[in-house]
Amino acid sequence: MSTIRLLQRWIAQYSASGASGGSYGGRGKVLKQTGVACLLLVALATQSASACSVPRIRTLGNQTVDGFMTTRSGRPCGIVLKRSPGPTHSADIVAQPSNGSVHVTGRNRIVYRSRAGFVGSDTFSYARRGLDTRNNPTTRTVRIAVTVTP
Repeated sequence: MSTIRLLQRWIAQYSASGASGGSYGGRGKVLKQTGVACLLLVALATQSASACSVPRIRTLGNQTVDGFMTTRSGRPCGIVLKRSPGPTHSADIVAQPSNGSVHVTGRNRIVYRSRAGFVGSDTFSYARRGLDTRNNPTTRTVRIAVTVTP
């Protein structure tokens, strides 16, 4: 179940149970609970308005790590490659997704786009090649699990 649906269900249960303040609570209780409901609604609106969500991905030298992203069908979603301990020489796509495309723009951004109408799961991998802090060659590989929503 998506985060949005869980929050919607919680808000509905919270309101139906009479816990939304009502006439039985003191003024502080009403304000606190109203504030919580407003905060949840803002979080809900922010997530539903976002077409692309990619949490921070920490990479490790000469290892493969997993990451994930959520995007809408047919919309681009990008991963900005942050600084590494040593210089980065290149970013390359290691495995293409089955239900879309991914490419490197410049030296610091990976962009995924599902094919139009596709909804479901997809995966791709990319690698960053460069040097570590002692000038030894290093490759940081990331496998991305993509959730594509309508």
